Amino acid sequence: MNIISIFLTSFLLGLALIPILIVISEKTNFLVDVSEGDVLKIHKKNIPLLGGLAMIVSIIFCAVIFFQKSFASEIIGIFTALLPIFFLGFYDDLKWKHISDTKPFLKFALLLICTLVPAVILSYIGISFKFLPIFIISTILSFVYIFVCINAVNYQDGMDGLAGGLAVISLMGFIILSIIFSNVLALYIAVLFLGAVLGFLVFNFPPAKIFMGDSGAYSLGFVLALLAMIFSLPFNLYSVLAPIFIIGLPVFDGVYTNIRRLTKGKSIFLGDRSHFYDKLLQKGYSTKKTLAICYGLQIVLVLVGLALY
Repeated sequence: MNIISIFLTSFLLGLALIPILIVISEKTNFLVDVSEGDVLKIHKKNIPLLGGLAMIVSIIFCAVIFFQKSFASEIIGIFTALLPIFFLGFYDDLKWKHISDTKPFLKFALLLICTLVPAVILSYIGISFKFLPIFIISTILSFVYIFVCINAVNYQDGMDGLAGGLAVISLMGFIILSIIFSNVLALYIAVLFLGAVLGFLVFNFPPAKIFMGDSGAYSLGFVLALLAMIFSLPFNLYSVLAPIFIIGLPVFDGVYTNIRRLTKGKSIFLGDRSHFYDKLLQKGYSTKKTLAICYGLQIVLVLVGLALY
């Protein structure tokens, strides 16, 4: 199977699909992120929230084409696990567009369910967080990993080009890891998602014409957690730490964000403008300089992760 063909198909399909979705969204006003309503809105006009849908359609289409024989059962299991997380994000985009609309307890309950189910599915197809190789324990650890990662990536989706760009750097790190250790399944998955995310980023760099929405952020968080689980090894601490660094800035900023919110008595699901990238913007850095700093830091973290592994 040619990984270049997988990458190009995923990339070009997303590149073709996104302009169509932008036109549909603008004409029907369906799933747009309005430019006013709460402190999180910093864009100046309504922006379609269908980037996540474009990425997932591209990825599933390519999976059907390229994985009919190779890793068929694993791919079916992975996408069966992904769909509950994607649809939760899509529902979030549809119903909870504003911070004032969010229902934290309901969202928390849905997040628990929609991350536990994928963890169980992945465990049954042999993909789990294997540091403690006991089915129940590894499944619980997988659930925690998925939960942390989908929220961590979602936290970075507050600035044009940031969440997608950080995910691209992480995916490239996992591609390098896949090549070094000859893990073909991880390589195919990382390349498949890399193409779709790059196709999306063409339209998401500042000024963004489309957002990935929670559906896209949750999906990217899921695949990064999935790749981390694939490379986890029994009783090997380095195989735990290395993927955390490869996922990088989203995890470190996400953990700090949750600690900060909890210590101040705030819900972790009610967003604010106190993330690392927000602090850079507030200090007067331009959007492009902020992206460059975040990308540079992410590259360093990925290199540390590769060295640890």
